[in-house]
Amino acid sequence: MFRPKTSNDYAAARALGWASIGIGLTELLAPRQLEEAMGIDPDDTNTNVLRALGVRELAHGVDCLTRKDPTYAVWGRVVGDVLDTALLGVVGAKTRNPAGFAAIATSVMAIGIADVVVAMRLTSKRRQRQAAESSAAANTWQPPADQSGLPSTRQPALQTQTGRP
Repeated sequence: MFRPKTSNDYAAARALGWASIGIGLTELLAPRQLEEAMGIDPDDTNTNVLRALGVRELAHGVDCLTRKDPTYAVWGRVVGDVLDTALLGVVGAKTRNPAGFAAIATSVMAIGIADVVVAMRLTSKRRQRQAAESSAAANTWQPPADQSGLPSTRQPALQTQTGRP
């Protein structure tokens, strides 16, 4: 019954994975341009931090794109968003380009909201699936002998060589 939404949620998780790949490549290959856009000093420390964030984003992207169930991968993105938000707070206090910083911060917040929404939806679907599987397993009746491991009364008794039980 919830299959179409689950498929949409998986598609959203894949889209977030591709977004991570794009963000990660940008942070790795163009850190100086990002520093300029955010209005921070283009020094080695800032450049290295952006590159490290780029590696993390690439890892999140690969994780989202390669898992059969991307729930945990998307939650990993949410954790990364918390780190990004903390770093944006530091950068916001130092920016010399408030408009550029605001544009980047707004983009980060928007994708962060998408991450949380998709992660929550995937978690809900995962729990529903687990509950259905556990309910189905609980509703499968098996004769007590099968559960105990003892021989069933339906099995013929062993016969001795004389042919008697």
